[in-house]
Amino acid sequence: MDHMMPKMDGVEATKTIRDLGYVRPIVALTANAVAGQADVFLKNGFDDFLSKPIDIRQLNVVLNKFIRDKQPPEIIEAARQKAGQNKSQDSADPLQLGIDPQMTGLFLQDANRSIDVLNSIVEKGVKGSPYSEGDIRMYIIHTHGLKSALTNVKKSDLSAAALKLEQLGRDNNVEAITTETPAFLGALRDFVNELTPKVEEASYDATDENNQLLQEMLQEIRAACEDWDKNKARESLAVLREKKWPKQTRRLLNKINEQLLHSDFDEITDEIDKFTEGL
Repeated sequence: MDHMMPKMDGVEATKTIRDLGYVRPIVALTANAVAGQADVFLKNGFDDFLSKPIDIRQLNVVLNKFIRDKQPPEIIEAARQKAGQNKSQDSADPLQLGIDPQMTGLFLQDANRSIDVLNSIVEKGVKGSPYSEGDIRMYIIHTHGLKSALTNVKKSDLSAAALKLEQLGRDNNVEAITTETPAFLGALRDFVNELTPKVEEASYDATDENNQLLQEMLQEIRAACEDWDKNKARESLAVLREKKWPKQTRRLLNKINEQLLHSDFDEITDEIDKFTEGL
């Protein structure tokens, strides 16, 4: 079940399917690869989730669990019940709640991107320009994504605010969108600015200094990009992302990860060439 779909999202669709009496496994597909996502989906009728773009190894694990290693319904229901008992809580420092720093780093990337998109949309309204259908659609998509992502980093107050904004978008309430979004974006920026140094400090106070591995994997990624082999590139990137690297290397790996989402192979090879010149 895709998480983000037009008219009805995956959570709403799954609730409807469950209400109709369907009891077999439903697995969510989501681009929101943030720690805590499993709890969110289990609370809403899903049995598991996969992050997009799909890693075939993760897909294999899920298929084995629900097809090869069939679990009795009572086991699945027990997992849902346990997940439903988990309570989200606000914290100035999500890392203290055990959220994985690397996943929180992905949240920061997505949040910064959404801030830019939402700010550019709302600026039109502030200047008195009408919103297009595309503007409203993008507004809904990004507030919807932030709603889930903020829940995953235990920021329930901002998540609730994002939910309210998402509903304003669905209601096409352009006046409220223009007046209420700036305050939300200001609070979100403050949270992002507060979280960023904590993530870097907690995640990378030590580094795995292995330049030979770094160069080998980067060249494998480069070769895979020249062959347009996204899966091979992701496998090599995954090896590197398991290690702790200095800030400059982390930025490169994050950029490669984002460029792979859009199959920007030429840009990746250029980035690797520039980076390896300094090694």
